[in-house]
Amino acid sequence: MKIYIYIEGAGDEDDTELLLRPDHAPGFRSGIRSGKETTTGLRPGFIKFFQELYDIAGENIKIFIVMCGSRRDAYEDFKTALESQPEAFNVLLIDAESPVDSTITPWEHLTSRTEDHPWILDAVNFDDEQCQLMVQTMEAWFIADIDALREFYGEGFREDGIERLMAQYQNVEQISKETLYIQLKTATRHSKNGKYEKRTKRTHAPKLLALLNVARVRQASPYCDRLFTTLTAKMDVSTNNPSQA
Repeated sequence: MKIYIYIEGAGDEDDTELLLRPDHAPGFRSGIRSGKETTTGLRPGFIKFFQELYDIAGENIKIFIVMCGSRRDAYEDFKTALESQPEAFNVLLIDAESPVDSTITPWEHLTSRTEDHPWILDAVNFDDEQCQLMVQTMEAWFIADIDALREFYGEGFREDGIERLMAQYQNVEQISKETLYIQLKTATRHSKNGKYEKRTKRTHAPKLLALLNVARVRQASPYCDRLFTTLTAKMDVSTNNPSQA
C-alpha cells in the first residue's frame, strides 16, 4: 500500500520529484516556486511530525509527503494523483482558513468558501477521508505545545499571552488566523531566535513541526486527531488484508 499526502506549503526539489505529471498535460509544471522561499521546505518537519505513522507503516506500507505550494496547487496535485495512481490512498491536507461548521464535511467546508472559488467547486464526489484540514492554519498546532515553543525560542519567549488565549477556547481550531499570528509574534518578539512572522516562517516552521508533541496537538486539535486516526485505520486495514496493499 502507498499513501501520498499532498500538503499546502513551501516545498523543495525533492517535492518536485514526487509530483506526478498528468499524461494529458505534457507541459505540466509544479506549483512549487523556486528560490529563497523554498530553500527550507516543510517536508522534513512534517516527516518528523508524522513519525508515529511511519513507525506503524513499517516496511510494507510507503508514506510519501509532498509539499505543493499554494492550496490550489495542492488540490490540483491531489486530483492528478487520483487519476494517475488510483491504487494509492491519496490525501489532501490544507488549511481550513476559517472556522469549520461541525455539521458539514471538510469538502463541503472548502466548497462553501467563496475565497476558494472557482477551483474547488469540482470537488463533489471525492471520499471525505481524503480531505484533511489544518484548522484554521498550521500555526494552531504550534500553540498547542507550549513546551516545543519554549524549547525552540528559548530565552525571551513570553508564553503568558498564549496560555491566556488557550484558556478561552475548547480547542485551538476555534482561534482565528489573525489571532494566532498576533500571539506568536508577540510571544517570540524578544526571543533568541527572533519573532515568528512571514519573513521567518519558512525557517521557523519546519523546526517547530519537528519539535511538536503529537499527542498534545491531537488532544488540542480534533482535525489533527482525525488525520492520524484516518491514516492509522487505513494502514490497519491494509495490514490485515494483504490484498489491499
